[in-house]
Parts: sequence; C-alpha cells; structure tokens
Amino acid sequence: TVTYPDMALRWLVAAALCFAAVAAESKEWIKNNRVPPETPVDYEYISICVNGTAENGLIPKKGKAACDDYHDQVAVGRYANKVNTTGWGILEVETMGGFPNDVQAFAAGMAEGELTRLQIYYHYRNTIEDLCIGYKKYCKDLYSYLTVHLDWLRETVEKEAPKDPYWAHVKLVFAQMTGMYESYRRKETDDQVKPGIGFDLHPIYMIQLSGELFDINKWLNKTLDPQEYPEAGKCSALLKVSKDGGVYKDMFFSHVAMSGLNTMNRVLKMYKFAYDKQAVPGRIVSFSGYAGALSSADDYTLTSGGLASIETTNAVFNETLYQLYVKPKGQVHCWVRSFISNALAHSAKEWVDIFAKYNSGTYNNQWMVVDYKKFKPGMEKLPEEDLVWILEQIPGYTETRDMTWFINAYSYFPSYNVPYLSSISLMSGFSEKAKKFDWYKWGHSPRAKIFDRDHVKVKDIDSLTKLMRYNDYTHDEYAKCKCNPPYTAEAGISARGDLNPSNGTWEVESMGFRNHAGLDYKGTNYEMFSKLRFRAWGGPPYGPLPAFDWANTRVIANHYGQPQVWNFSYVDLVWEANIEVDGITQLSSAPARDSWEDSDSADEDF
Repeated sequence: TVTYPDMALRWLVAAALCFAAVAAESKEWIKNNRVPPETPVDYEYISICVNGTAENGLIPKKGKAACDDYHDQVAVGRYANKVNTTGWGILEVETMGGFPNDVQAFAAGMAEGELTRLQIYYHYRNTIEDLCIGYKKYCKDLYSYLTVHLDWLRETVEKEAPKDPYWAHVKLVFAQMTGMYESYRRKETDDQVKPGIGFDLHPIYMIQLSGELFDINKWLNKTLDPQEYPEAGKCSALLKVSKDGGVYKDMFFSHVAMSGLNTMNRVLKMYKFAYDKQAVPGRIVSFSGYAGALSSADDYTLTSGGLASIETTNAVFNETLYQLYVKPKGQVHCWVRSFISNALAHSAKEWVDIFAKYNSGTYNNQWMVVDYKKFKPGMEKLPEEDLVWILEQIPGYTETRDMTWFINAYSYFPSYNVPYLSSISLMSGFSEKAKKFDWYKWGHSPRAKIFDRDHVKVKDIDSLTKLMRYNDYTHDEYAKCKCNPPYTAEAGISARGDLNPSNGTWEVESMGFRNHAGLDYKGTNYEMFSKLRFRAWGGPPYGPLPAFDWANTRVIANHYGQPQVWNFSYVDLVWEANIEVDGITQLSSAPARDSWEDSDSADEDF
C-alpha cells in the first residue's frame, strides 16, 4: 500500500500572503540539500532497493546491482555527466518487475533525484529561484491557483485512479515526481525513503511548469522583463520522408527547441518502466529534457509504442480566452497530458485524442505525432491515413487533423510556431496579425519559406542536421525585413536572437534582441528510432555564426552550471538498456558510433 503523505509545502510556505516568503524559503531549500561537486564521470550508477518490503522504505545504493539481493532491486539509474564536453547530461532509469506500478514510479524518481541533484540545483537557480522577486501580487494569485488545482488533482486521483487508466497514470506521474523530490531533499544521514504520492507545491513541481508559465504569466498579468521573449518559447520541427529509385528510403523526425539561454541545463533521458506492455505501450520513452523535469517540455519524445511526438508553441494574442477558459479545476496541465499520451497511446490518432482531454489552456502548442509503425524503408507507397496527426490547442478549444495526405503530397510537414488550422489561427488572433505581417501567416513566414526551399536537401541524418541547425541571417533572402539592420537572426531554422542589436528597429517586436535562441537540435530516422535513439546537438547554432559565449554576450541571465562557450558537436545516443519498439524492425544491431561518443565535426554552411 502506497501512502499519501501530508507533506509540508517546502517552497511556498504559509505567510500573510503565502507566496511572499518564497525567496527566503527557496534559499533555505537550496542550502539544506546535498549538492555534490561537479566531477567528470563516464557513468555513475545508483540502485534503488527495498528494505525488506516497499512499505518499510526504499534505499539508494551506489552501484549498478548494489542491492543485497537482486529481488530487492526496484530501479537502476545510470548517469553520464557530459555537460562540459557536449552540453548534455545523459540519464537512463529502468525499473524492475514484481513491484506495484506506483512503487516503480517512485523509485524511478528517486534514482533521477539522486543522480542529477547537481543539475537540478543549477536549473532551479536559473529558472525558478527568482520567479517571485518583485511580483508579490502575481505570486499570491499563482499560489492560490496552483493550490486549488493540486487539491482537485489529489481528490480526482483518489476517486478515479482505481477504475480509470488515465487517472491511474496521473497517479504514477505524481508518484515519480514525489520520488524525485523526496530523494533530492534526502539528507545524507537518511538511510531510506518511504514511498508516497504527494500533490504539493515544491521546487520540483515548479520545474514541471516551465511551459505552462508562458500562458499562466499572461493570464495573471505578470509584467514581462524587457529581455523575456514576448511570444512564448519558439521551436522548429520537421517531418520528412525521402525516396530513392521510386521507393521510400527513410523517415526523419526532428526538432529545435528555442527559449531563454538560461534554460540550457539539459539532460537527455530514457525511462524504461516494467509496466504491462498492453496497458502501457509507451512504457519506454526517450526524450530531450531538462534537469528535474519528467516530460520533455521541448517537446521531443520517442516511445516504445512506435510513436514520436513533438510540439512548437503558438502564442495566444486573444487574451480574453484566458479569462474565459483557464480554471484551477477540471483541467490537467500540458506536461502531465503529454506524459500520459506518450505512455498510453498505441497510435497517432489515439495520442491526440488522449491529449485533448482536460485542456488546461496552458502551454498552447501545435503537436505533431508520427506513427513509425506505419512506415517501412523500401515501401513503394505511403499509407493514406494515420501516419501523422496534428493537434492544436488554445484555451477552451483543441482541434486535430490527419496530415498523412500532406506527407503524400509534399514529402514533408514543417512546424514553426504558426497555427496550421484556420479555426485556431482565427480564434487565437494570428489571422488578424497575419493581415499586416507574413511573420504570423502559415506558409509565408521566414522559416516556412526556408523549409519549403531546403527540405529537398534532406537525404540522411547529416543533411537533416545541417538544415535544422541552419541560420545564415545576414545572407539569406528570407531573413530580410523592413528593419534596421535589414535582417533578423530570429529568422533562421534555429534562432539567434542574442545576436540582434539591442538598438535596432523591427517590424515585429519578436524579430529583435532577446534572451532567446535555438538551444539544441534533435533528429532521428527509422533505424535510430528502432532503438529509441536520436542525434542531439547542445547549444545555439554556430558556423557561420559565432558560438554562443557567456563572456561575450549582451544577454543578462542566470547561467549556473553551464559551460561558458557552447561550441560543441553532436552526440548519437546509444542506450545501455535493452530496448524493443512495438512493430518496428531493427535494421542493424551495430550502433552508428560508440555510446555517448560525440562527433568531431563542427557546423557547416548549409
């Protein structure tokens, strides 16, 4: 039996206005935790063991198989700290059968909390620590909203989880998060942690809300810092099929996350749960993520159910939608819904149907979900339906569409922060803005034109990498604008808003200087996907542009734990865990390169 502990609010403590004390409490949270020094390690292992029974507690022990008896091992975690050589930490967490699902989830969270404590500490300081400084009313309102929301989640899970697979998985998500939090704050003298599930406000929970806060901040009228990006985080994504000799050769799925440079405390993750295969087809997931975050938040996720999902964020200019539809009850935040959709969906259509439930109106994105089971290298004809679905969300409304016809017609589908669906464009306010600026018009924005021009160059994983890292804004015709200077570094497939002059003049505010850039690149093809592998490149694009350097930038932002210069190359992931993907034939048993080995090639002109 897993208990529901009545945990004290560790971060947002009771005070006259509750949230006003956040700064002092957050400092205490940092001070009281064991943050190890950063050391160069190839692979660090942690075993999570039962102390007789799970009810007695779970014990973390260093080592790959460190439990007294192998029957006592609930989870194993593997972590490679490659931040200073690649820009990434690399994490694997695997649970063992024979234990209840919620105990497995809690143990998985424990393993991650133990192994990535340093990265969580840095990421918290860079993104959450200063959230409430100077925003007393905002934080009081945020506290009220989140406490009511979490109370509703707790009540609904207690009522619905025993009979509804959706809510059973919400329970598992919060069990995993609770395990991470309890492990992170565990004192070195504590020999064990009792499994539990909490629905409380604490720093680990706040880390999960990175995407939600784009919209919550607007809903609660938080004034933006001048350096903050005015239209939420932006990303680029591409689905591309290639042909050779009249047959389809490969299918590529790629993504570039764009956001504030303070958020580059990155971790590449793989979770492998010993859940029932039929009930949870996405029992194994790999994704690009952030320290302390359970879902990708980029988003870029591959699943053992044969699905790949990404999103790019769409702004909501019609802010009346927030007041009408964002509520603390009856809604589930995006980070939870994406986690559950990746776990429970067997098909792309089922993924978007699951995700559409309990729309929170926060982190409003265009999602693209691809079913790799529908594609086989060498096929002469693509399926006519269900290869790829999209979902677009705004507060109060979601709409889905099967876009397989588009891939058949054009061999690619791009995503670049502009709604494709006319109803979403109209209701969100994009259509009105598109009357004045192509920047907001699907098929006409700079990235739309670059994708349309250059997708034909994608023949393999290397050419895909070049396109997705592309930014030559001083020379590319599509980066030109009625601005001073006459171009913008925001108009590349991977942005470099940090390179725009702070004294420039711009047609659209988001063309200008900001703490905003491409943070990475991720890409996979059929062979790599068969093992849930992908290529990852950490940091903003460089070549022909200068590499991002914290010592030589006008961006002012916390960047604890980050390398000074981001001039790394890519890594091709090879997971240590044995991975099988439903309905996918593994074309090769040999990895493209050694595990975690990074390329020695730099960005090249595309």
